[in-house]
Amino acid sequence: EKVALAATALEEKSKRGQSFRQTILYELNNQRSKKTEVEGEADFESLCRLFDSFLSGCGREAIDVSNAKMAMILSQTFYYIDRHDDNSVDDRESRVYVKNRISHHSIWSDDEFWDHALEQCVAESLQKSGVLLNYVKSSVDVRAVPNKCIKWHDLAPSEYADAAAQVHSVVFAQLGTLAHSMLEMDISGSGSTARACNFVRRLSIRYQLPLNLRITLLNHLQNNS
Repeated sequence: EKVALAATALEEKSKRGQSFRQTILYELNNQRSKKTEVEGEADFESLCRLFDSFLSGCGREAIDVSNAKMAMILSQTFYYIDRHDDNSVDDRESRVYVKNRISHHSIWSDDEFWDHALEQCVAESLQKSGVLLNYVKSSVDVRAVPNKCIKWHDLAPSEYADAAAQVHSVVFAQLGTLAHSMLEMDISGSGSTARACNFVRRLSIRYQLPLNLRITLLNHLQNNS
């Protein structure tokens, strides 16, 4: 069976397995720009099986964490319409998303995965924003810093405070997004809010997020659970 062979390949914890996982992500990304509804319950269940195997093959290396994050996003995109749901008013209410089938996966209850995911998201956002590079001063000899890799100690006290505020803003946004994803991937809701709040508290301390921002995130989680 093709699905079984593909599932086995996706579960491989090797470079080859990583290559398989990146290939299927590429194909799914192409498909979602064309059509996200999966017609046929059997095809939908096969897709869910591949997602499950995909996640089982992901370790905690940077590439695997990145792949798992993208799989999480895609799982909230592809869906099947349950025609047997008599309580639904329209097709949108009858949609069953892939995320509903993979919410049981052990990766979502692994703190290490979420920690690495946040680290990756923050690093990517900071690189795109170029926070430190915005503070290149005429007094800084950028020729002495390879590729203009400005460090915190290159900043003046006033610039440090402003740059730190921007970094905190990035951490706040990414932490909030991942905490929400943590809730999204626990369909049962059993203990998900408590886990998300613990995640926010723990990582807020690690990233030295100001108390007022921590409270804002926690209140949002508790009020929307």
